[in-house]
Amino acid sequence: MKKQVQNENIIYGIRAIEEALNDISKINSIEKIYVDTKKHRSFERLLSIARKNKISVQYVPDVKIEKLAKGKNHQGIAACILSIKYASLFELFESVSAPVRLILFLDRITDVRNFGSIARSAYAMGVDAILVPHKGAASINADAIKTSAGALLKIPVCKEQNVTEAIQMLSEKGFQIIACHEKTSRLIDEVDFTIPSVIILGSEHNGILKEYLKYCNTEAKIPMKKSFDSLNVSVSAGIVLYEIQRQNLRAKIV
Repeated sequence: MKKQVQNENIIYGIRAIEEALNDISKINSIEKIYVDTKKHRSFERLLSIARKNKISVQYVPDVKIEKLAKGKNHQGIAACILSIKYASLFELFESVSAPVRLILFLDRITDVRNFGSIARSAYAMGVDAILVPHKGAASINADAIKTSAGALLKIPVCKEQNVTEAIQMLSEKGFQIIACHEKTSRLIDEVDFTIPSVIILGSEHNGILKEYLKYCNTEAKIPMKKSFDSLNVSVSAGIVLYEIQRQNLRAKIV
């Protein structure tokens, strides 16, 4: 289904590795797990799963994991995985059995921690896929996977060369295209999110490209009690996705 791209192949931290081990579609991508010799007793359950799936486990000094994780908070465990792969929208619709109802388009969001945090909220709130442009998007590297708590190993990420054509295709499939930014008067609770939707969130520095805005059915913003320039994009994503989930729960759409 997916097109392979080269990315960093080390993930680290308990949650990210736990998610990879518990996902049948991802577990075969794990090549080796590295565990701090002094902390291995803390990971017996995870290591048991790894051994049952014939994944190599190597006990190493803390300094080795520190090097693999490039000084980040690794919690004493790291894993080497095959390169992260991207899907295309065509492949997404061809491969899934359940209807695709919610796609999150991240327009030129380059900060890997914001990207990972958004993916974490997106997966929890039932987003079917994340769409990113071919150029100008954050890499799905170890930091992104760690911040997502492993969600980036679960949720499809679609990378498209021609985003305009992708948006038009989604519109033709019956999706409403909604740009979420502060430069509009309509509030997110005034939008009907119970129908298939594409939510566009833009770069914190440059916003949403004007060429995408002309394909939108509507634009909406988060209501704020006090005047402020903008929220962090990962915070904004969480608020918008909560509103979508609230409406769908009320309408009993799962």
